[in-house]
Amino acid sequence: MKKMIQSLQQLGFSQYESQVYLALLQQSNVTGYELAKTSGVPASKIYAILNKLIERQFVLAIDSEPRKYVPVPPGDILSRLKGDYLETIENLSIKMDQLYARKEFTGNYIWNLLGRPLIMRKIQDFIVESAKHIYLSVWDEEVDELAVNMKQAHNRGIKIAIVHFGQKEFGIGNEYRHGREHQIRIERGGRRIVLIVDDKKMIIGHFTEDGNSNAVWTENKGLVLLAKDYIIHDIYTIRVLLKYGEEAMDIYTKI
Repeated sequence: MKKMIQSLQQLGFSQYESQVYLALLQQSNVTGYELAKTSGVPASKIYAILNKLIERQFVLAIDSEPRKYVPVPPGDILSRLKGDYLETIENLSIKMDQLYARKEFTGNYIWNLLGRPLIMRKIQDFIVESAKHIYLSVWDEEVDELAVNMKQAHNRGIKIAIVHFGQKEFGIGNEYRHGREHQIRIERGGRRIVLIVDDKKMIIGHFTEDGNSNAVWTENKGLVLLAKDYIIHDIYTIRVLLKYGEEAMDIYTKI
């Protein structure tokens, strides 16, 4: 119940409004007095809360003596709220982008991301926004989470090149297995993910074994191309090894 109240508050309900509405879902067609007892809202405040919910069309009052109350079905409310929020977000997106004037000054910023969920969400957003091509360096642990977005990008005709650290593959585009996963994981103390989209933006993330994760993303052209070169370098190295074997690695790594 506590989590539902918190979720309703995120949708604009107050604490008391949430308690009253959820109480009505459990026991409908009740008086304000009865509702005060079941919801935990003070009797002195119950009618003010009910009037607000009626104004917002979340609760209906039945013309009876004494007056009783029933909830508007949750599906109707959530559908209406979803429509309102989507419309608001769409309008804000257009207007705020105009204010932001991103083409003029965002390119040189480097943005930090902390925590794997936020990093993966940003990567998924980048893949969805891709229009021409994708370069991706990825480990097994992240493949399943990105599979749907990557396959959708492939189906849209996006050109894709992928370096895999592990056994899993997406089954799309040009995919190359690195083959030195264990050694690299030890050297780096974790695993790295790199994504470049349309030569316009890139993200580099590092996931450590202890669960700490951080990443940076940018539209800085120099850094975007540097990250792209990093993946292309790995692809060339893999191709050389496939053709000439481990002896080529001994020669290649000598400085």
